[in-house]
Amino acid sequence: MSSVPQLKKDFIQTLHSFSHSHNQSTVFSDWLEMAAISLHQLPYHNGDFPKDETFADLEAKYTEREKCYTPEERTAFAKLFGLSLMAHREGFSDFLGEIAAEQELLNERGGQFFTPYEVCKMMAKMTFADAKAIVEEKGLITVSEPASGGGAMVIASAEALVEQGVDPRSCAQFDCIDISRDAFNMTYIQLAALDLQAVVRHGNTLSNEMWESRPTPQLRYFDQWIREHQQIARLEQLRDFFVNPEAFPAASSQEGEEEVITTDSLETSAPQAQEVAEQPSLFEIDTFAPADPTERRPSRRKADVTLPQPEQLDLFGQERQGE
Repeated sequence: MSSVPQLKKDFIQTLHSFSHSHNQSTVFSDWLEMAAISLHQLPYHNGDFPKDETFADLEAKYTEREKCYTPEERTAFAKLFGLSLMAHREGFSDFLGEIAAEQELLNERGGQFFTPYEVCKMMAKMTFADAKAIVEEKGLITVSEPASGGGAMVIASAEALVEQGVDPRSCAQFDCIDISRDAFNMTYIQLAALDLQAVVRHGNTLSNEMWESRPTPQLRYFDQWIREHQQIARLEQLRDFFVNPEAFPAASSQEGEEEVITTDSLETSAPQAQEVAEQPSLFEIDTFAPADPTERRPSRRKADVTLPQPEQLDLFGQERQGE
């Protein structure tokens, strides 16, 4: 039997313990910011990545939020963090989105409403009907979510992939955007807690303004792995070249010049290295957007699937035409 309902009850009870001294919505927003930063910083604290300017900037943001709370309240924040991680270890659900909706923590004046998870599951099953075939062909399915909310559609998509026998942790990458700062943080927390590879962006899909983007730890580890294998492949090329240079085609810059074998020509002559080089992470994974937020860099590969929004479907789950 799932313990998620009890975990949700404990989360809400702990959140309410702040109500006598802080506004509940503010507490929730501050916790989301701090929890998302904590997950992003884990690989740094583990020594897997060197501590850089990004790390320092986010540490400063965390400290700025944290100093507004007492030691006892910080302990309560840690409990909320643990409850959220435990809930996501139980399986797929929109744990934080449901809590935000039930506790009226959403910005309804700004038109913020989260789609119920059961509806997201129905939409995901229709959208990913042939996902396994895409993975078998390309090795990886890439998904764009232009209005992520708390991440429910992405989570439902991951569940739909599992039902097709596809592991979304290793065979899927997600590009998620939302204009709400709380939604940005909720999506990041939930996808990172589920070990999914994603870039989560705080931005406006319609105007293409991107103020901040963060890769989940899982995507960073994948990107690091790919880069290491690219380097190994290049070293293997050089080794093979020196052992048997006749096996590599010569290259000439102009007609009539003597053909010369160069290391540049190796990039296109070794199938193994070329195959690896064509499989980088889908997304640029810099933590912060460009200095000009309107200059969003394109993805390295076009997404295989763009997730539909609820308003694009009628009651029978068919996409509306002309919208």
